[in-house]
Amino acid sequence: MPGSNRQQAPPRPQAPAALEDTQRADGNRVESPPAVVKKIERKKVAILIDDIGYDPGALRRLLAIEAPVAFAVLPRTPHARSSAEAIHRAGREVLLHLPMEPHGYPDRNPGSGALLAAMTAGQIRRVMEKDLTSVPHAEGVNNHMGSKFMEEREPLGVVFDVLHEWGFYFVDSVTTDSSAAEALAVEKALRFTTRDLFIDDTEDRTRARTNLERLLTTRDRWDGLLLIGHPYPETVSALEEMVPRFQSQGIDIVALSVMVDRKQGLRQAQAPENPGPKGNGNKDRNRKP
Repeated sequence: MPGSNRQQAPPRPQAPAALEDTQRADGNRVESPPAVVKKIERKKVAILIDDIGYDPGALRRLLAIEAPVAFAVLPRTPHARSSAEAIHRAGREVLLHLPMEPHGYPDRNPGSGALLAAMTAGQIRRVMEKDLTSVPHAEGVNNHMGSKFMEEREPLGVVFDVLHEWGFYFVDSVTTDSSAAEALAVEKALRFTTRDLFIDDTEDRTRARTNLERLLTTRDRWDGLLLIGHPYPETVSALEEMVPRFQSQGIDIVALSVMVDRKQGLRQAQAPENPGPKGNGNKDRNRKP
């Protein structure tokens, strides 16, 4: 009352907002929502080594690397079958490294078991069957050379029909910027992806280590990459050193089939209506002059 000497009670302390939100007007308590924690996804890399079938010693060193490295075996090579068997026993993925006609053929020869753009559908199927017989346990296919063949929709479509029937996936090595593979893979609902980077270079093999180190310094620019290398001594040494460094610095080495599905899912989510040929600025050993 006005003029009264009666002391007023001190104001009731305000409850923290988080606590105020836990009680409704009817007195019933409501649990506060859990705090949102942003999950930081680790970077992911898949590694595919091409041209397996000539050097068992290099293969043994690569299989000793504690990571799910995949291997593409050239058909009808001296150690094709034994290499595929060794890779399979080690629990790694086997691919058929399918020779295809490059620009400049026959001066540039893709080797035994090659597919040529002028072949009929029946010829393509017969060649592929023989190639796969020499490379047991294959789960997927990628092209060896093939800068011409990969541009030809009709023969490449036959290859993709065969792969779809067998349940295989396909990795485009990107030996030409005019590859018809991506659009055809979408049409035929084929599991498919493209490589992102060649680790090494036939003209300067010492670049393997440099290229791998660069991925550590540019890791904020990428999330997942598919790398292709070859069983050169310099590349093997670089992978022996760099794979443990990748793993210790938060980069996961994942199975190739995992990366295929991951990249395909991202591509389908972001794909334009009419996907076209894709170049990525990597040095192309088989590109048409």
